[in-house]
Amino acid sequence: MQAATDADLMYDARNGIHAGLTAILAWLAFRLGMPDDTFATSTSFAYMARIAPENTWALSFWAAANLGIIGLVTTNKVLRLASVLTVATMHGVLAGCLLMSDGSIWSGTFAVIACMGYYLAYRRARAGI
Repeated sequence: MQAATDADLMYDARNGIHAGLTAILAWLAFRLGMPDDTFATSTSFAYMARIAPENTWALSFWAAANLGIIGLVTTNKVLRLASVLTVATMHGVLAGCLLMSDGSIWSGTFAVIACMGYYLAYRRARAGI
């Protein structure tokens, strides 16, 4: 059996968490980018709609998801850490916006997801990866 190396970027379980957080953002970007006016379907998005149009949010989530992907495939430790922090922050912003809109149950869910990302960033910083 071959030992894991730095070239095997997905060996570490932390990368699985990083990939999951990034995938959630990519899904949100895709969903908000669809032409069906998602913000009009629920009061949960009222605060987000006050801040920026739906397409702006979609592009922001897409940009963060792409940075998350770059962080997954690079061997640059600083870029990996920055990408995890960016992805976690986007989840935190979403949680705050949902909380400000109507206190949706999803605000707590995305807050927990953001905390997972920040904990991952902390672990990466401590381990130097």
